[in-house]
Amino acid sequence: MKKRIWTLCMAMTLVLGTSLIFTGCGNKDNNDTTTENAAGNASTGDDNDDSLADDAADAADDIADGAEDVVDDVANGFDSYDDAHDYLLNRLGKDHADGQYEVRNEDKDETEYRDGAKGYHFEIYDTSDDSGKKYGDFYVDKDTGKIYKKNTKTKKIEEYK
Repeated sequence: MKKRIWTLCMAMTLVLGTSLIFTGCGNKDNNDTTTENAAGNASTGDDNDDSLADDAADAADDIADGAEDVVDDVANGFDSYDDAHDYLLNRLGKDHADGQYEVRNEDKDETEYRDGAKGYHFEIYDTSDDSGKKYGDFYVDKDTGKIYKKNTKTKKIEEYK
């Protein structure tokens, strides 16, 4: 039993030592041309310590820009059927996490769903079970980005909330 423990400790020490060597060698400042230098940015090599922080800040900026683009699309409507399609399916997925939705009978042309209001029509089916049941008729307004659903009982188009 003591020999197994000794062997296990030595193996762990070897793994730890090897990982420290590889990690230490990766931080070596050897003044190679960096991606930033190749792009024409001035870099002295001293800012390599901040690269992780810079990458994290860049990622946060990218996420913020993406969220801003989505907000702009929704606030200003949609220029294309595909953008409205993606927005609707993402919204339904967030509202009903247990559902799996599919668009059938696609018509990518703009449709007047109410007096003076135009948008894109989607027949949504819930494919989370084998019933193939229609979930509803949805419309995404092309100008405002609001989602509307046809009420099956009253046959009226109502805002989806």
